[in-house]
Amino acid sequence: MITLTDIEEARARFEGRVLRTPLVWSQSFSRITGRDVHLKAECMQRAGSFKIRGALNVLTRLGGEPVVAASAGNHAQGVALAASFTGSSCTIFMPETAALPKIKATEDYGAEVRLVGFSLADAVEAAVEHSRTSGAHFVHPYDDPLIVAGQGTVGLEILDQLPEVGTVVIPTGGGGLLSGTALALKTLRPSVHVVGVEIEAAAVYADSRRRGTLVTDFPRGLPTVADGIAVSVPSDLVWEITQAHVDEVAVVNDAETTAALAYVLDRSKILVEPAGAVGVAALMEKRIPDGAPDPICIVLSGGNIDLMLLGKAVRHGLEASGRFAEYTVLVPDQPGNLAAVLQTIARAGGNVLLVEHHREGFGLPFGRVEIAISVETRDSDHAARIAAALEPYRG
Repeated sequence: MITLTDIEEARARFEGRVLRTPLVWSQSFSRITGRDVHLKAECMQRAGSFKIRGALNVLTRLGGEPVVAASAGNHAQGVALAASFTGSSCTIFMPETAALPKIKATEDYGAEVRLVGFSLADAVEAAVEHSRTSGAHFVHPYDDPLIVAGQGTVGLEILDQLPEVGTVVIPTGGGGLLSGTALALKTLRPSVHVVGVEIEAAAVYADSRRRGTLVTDFPRGLPTVADGIAVSVPSDLVWEITQAHVDEVAVVNDAETTAALAYVLDRSKILVEPAGAVGVAALMEKRIPDGAPDPICIVLSGGNIDLMLLGKAVRHGLEASGRFAEYTVLVPDQPGNLAAVLQTIARAGGNVLLVEHHREGFGLPFGRVEIAISVETRDSDHAARIAAALEPYRG
């Protein structure tokens, strides 16, 4: 079993190569939720996520020997950067579906990237085989005591920066960050309430807790916006630690996650990837128990989001949170009806962004026009009021 000493030793190995990331109070989230909310911005860490912590704890012990890893993003960049610090040659296997910016970033840190298959499982299989044939050390993303100890240094920093912390909320995929951070927190401050947060498409530890045993048959490869934590293959090591030190595991869905991402961008001006925003989603959706003590610290675990995805995710989040709405109405094909519809939206306080006017085809009844309108709204209640105002035009 990993101990606090292992985590403290990991921190000593960083030698200034790991940033002490900001922990900031959020006035906006505190006001919105009525809680005392702080954000731990691991999205501002080197290589864009917490992964450099565990990777360095492994690679600093290898004496420069070659390493190999498999990842679709953050682990790849963390291992590649750690290898550039320690002088190890580094090979990273990534699925062919990996985002181009993540492939380029991994290569820029000096790694050789090999694209294999169409899933992370394919990349892992290839990396393990490469390790067997080449002798390179395989760096597992979470099922490794040294990785867990390295990620646990986040817990030490939280206690240094916010000694009075009452609850810590941690994004959870494979569980290395959750287990290591929870171990550090509970060893030094047993009263701290620790909450892991999984995405619905890969909620393997939450499912395991419900069943009372580690689940190994959770569906794999389900699509999700939070690809950074879409890990459905659990770890016995992580399971053992989290059972001893984690109070609960919450689950959020994609819509809740993108809404949280949009909130963080809008209110805190911090660029975070969907996987890194699930803790905020859990807070906004009241998945953190009322009895969990304040102050609450939410770990923003990563910021490596493809800018092509960012616009889609923000739009999805705005719609989920009621900041963006789409309406379709059907009116007689007569002069003035389009203007009347737009005036109705204006009187209700909506800001029209896009109008599509379909006068024929599309299976429309004869003499009818379909109007599709995208509208910027204030919140879900405002969107509902606009929908009610448009009701006379839906026939």
